[in-house]
Amino acid sequence: MNRKRSRGFVLVTSLIFLIVLSVLGVMAMRGSLFEQRMAANDRDMNMAREFAEMALRDAERDILGLHFDGVSFCAAALSDCTNVRPAGTRPVSAADAGNFWSASNPAIDDIALEDGGLNQDLELQGVYNARSSIACNGPVWSGADWVDGVARSCGGTINEAVPTVAYGTFTDAPFNAPGVNPPRYMIEMFRADDLGITPPSNKLFFRITAVGFGRSNVDANRPTSITLQSVFSPL
Repeated sequence: MNRKRSRGFVLVTSLIFLIVLSVLGVMAMRGSLFEQRMAANDRDMNMAREFAEMALRDAERDILGLHFDGVSFCAAALSDCTNVRPAGTRPVSAADAGNFWSASNPAIDDIALEDGGLNQDLELQGVYNARSSIACNGPVWSGADWVDGVARSCGGTINEAVPTVAYGTFTDAPFNAPGVNPPRYMIEMFRADDLGITPPSNKLFFRITAVGFGRSNVDANRPTSITLQSVFSPL
């Protein structure tokens, strides 16, 4: 009788140990998977941030009228870039670049548009002026189409999603990341007096908003994304 009871006790104890070990093993596996997902998410966020920073630099070259090599100019008379901004909207040479971005340049009034070139040719899109946020009834980047599957729209007099620019559109910068949406940017142009800067100045400032994307999708159409902003002045 004692032997049978002892054998039964050993069996029950062994089963309890097996169950405890199984639970510990499952918990360890789940913890490992969770850590792998966290690491993958960190990598994805870092990738999106890097691409957003690339788009900020690409927008600066767009403003300066430069090819992605940072040396040659994307002017209509040249063949450095596939797409070029219309004549008179970007410097076409190093000599022109020295005095182009000045509020005293009469061409400045026609470069940036309230709606960022909405429904116009690609070459006119993505550049906004100081009145755009008023026309959008809020920050203009919040009503922009970032081509990420998220429905956004300006209110106000625009009352529609406004355009953004894909990386490399006006600089021919290559983007070699298969399966990842190219980063995008938009440019807002401000005069010194738009910003309340005194004494009077011909200096121009550009607020660049860029969005970079990662590989992971929140759902089928919404990739991981990072939004960055910078202020740039050519002079």
